[in-house]
Amino acid sequence: MKQQELLEKVAGLSKLSTDLTFRNELIANPKKVLKQEFSDLQIADELNIVVHENTDREMHIILIPDEQMVFNASLDEKVEAVLDKAVADTQFKKLVMADPKGTLSKELPDFYIPNDFKIHFYENSTNEVHLLLPPLQTENGELSETELQSVAGGRGRGPHIGRPRGGGAPKCRSQHFRTR
Repeated sequence: MKQQELLEKVAGLSKLSTDLTFRNELIANPKKVLKQEFSDLQIADELNIVVHENTDREMHIILIPDEQMVFNASLDEKVEAVLDKAVADTQFKKLVMADPKGTLSKELPDFYIPNDFKIHFYENSTNEVHLLLPPLQTENGELSETELQSVAGGRGRGPHIGRPRGGGAPKCRSQHFRTR
């Protein structure tokens, strides 16, 4: 099994956005769930699969070589440049992985990141694959439990994370895998 094959299959799982039980099972035991879901997929025993989920206080970013994906053209150019630099420049990648907030603050001084907000960068390797769950969708556009807790507690990322001071809301980096 190639990592790209695994990433493409997981990206096609629509129930990751809708089925809370499935998401929780995948987080708890990714290999077992993926083997059940994709019986034709061979996952090496030595491969470690780590599943991440963004929260109102934590963001996970997985660095994937740019030849494997295309990005949303509407992403802020400065943010895109920093993420591309992290993929292309080994020394910069080490910096951003060791001190994400500090490095991002230096590279993007006008972007606001609250002190209690955590940012993690990961890179897939031959022995480890990181998967990021898409946001959980609810019926009829209702808020998810996480979103409700965030609003009720006066917390939450909101549009200010990564927003240029005095600027508009940030645009998301969409990751779409190319088809062959």
